[in-house]
Amino acid sequence: MKNLFKLTVAAGALAAIATGAIAAERKFVNIGTAGIGGGYYPTGGFICNILNKSRKTQDHNIRCTVESTGGSVANLRSIQSGEMDVAIAQADWQYHSSKGSSKFEKDGANDKLRFLFSLHLDTAHLVARKDSEAKDFSDLKGKVVNIGNAGSGTEATMNFALGRYETNADEYYGQATRLTSREQAQALCDGKIDAFFYTTGITASSITEATNTCDAEVLNWNDEVTAKMIEEFPYYGVSIVPDGTYRGQEGERTTWGLPATLVASADADEEVIYNMVKAVFDNFEDFKKQSTLYIGVTREGAVKNGRSVSFHPGAERYFREVGLIK
Repeated sequence: MKNLFKLTVAAGALAAIATGAIAAERKFVNIGTAGIGGGYYPTGGFICNILNKSRKTQDHNIRCTVESTGGSVANLRSIQSGEMDVAIAQADWQYHSSKGSSKFEKDGANDKLRFLFSLHLDTAHLVARKDSEAKDFSDLKGKVVNIGNAGSGTEATMNFALGRYETNADEYYGQATRLTSREQAQALCDGKIDAFFYTTGITASSITEATNTCDAEVLNWNDEVTAKMIEEFPYYGVSIVPDGTYRGQEGERTTWGLPATLVASADADEEVIYNMVKAVFDNFEDFKKQSTLYIGVTREGAVKNGRSVSFHPGAERYFREVGLIK
């Protein structure tokens, strides 16, 4: 009887140790995105879904969740402060965060910012009601325009672009509002604003909502100023919105854009990052099928486009294993 008791106690102790070991191996990662109406939030969800589904095939115990945030600038500040490990950010603000420039002068350079991979192209969308009779950026002068919620990459990018025209939002527009991506389409269709600016992937929900709900259209933003901006800053490029992309759109629209990138703190767990990158790139074509945002994305481009900082060790390990970097 005593031996049976000893065996029972021993078995219980081993079970407790095993359970503790499994619990200890469980890791969590939260991806910072942006407003729910844009491309970042669903993209974060797609990355988490593919990582969570890979637990058995990749033999890990990582749980991934997604968080709606204020956008690129807020995400990068959260990474720098240690509040967040992984987030999506526009390539321009990734660069400025790493240098401590522009919006990040007071924050200082983040020498722990690391690159995982780039995603879709964030296109500079100017969306206006047709009754505004606006055809391009210059026609919005004096209008009521939403420039993105405070702290977002969209707002910061608009302010940067306006600076290239030697003006600012309060001077150029009759009124500059700062509604969220969820609010702007409804505000446009209700006549509360004349137009809104949004750096997001083509076919993002906020844009399609506006064009499907009321007579709204995407405008051109292509002039000498943007051409010089593209020439001077390599993370910017020309973006074409193909004919018929949105309801009622006749003819293509020419504007500009930049890559959305997935970044992390150098302190982020290497195994978590390795498995995240592996899950996406081992299933790259399935990942691309999740949204029309990723139609033009390639594995080779995702490794280099929009990168201003070093690879995270977990990402670098995977890319070297599969020969995407040498």
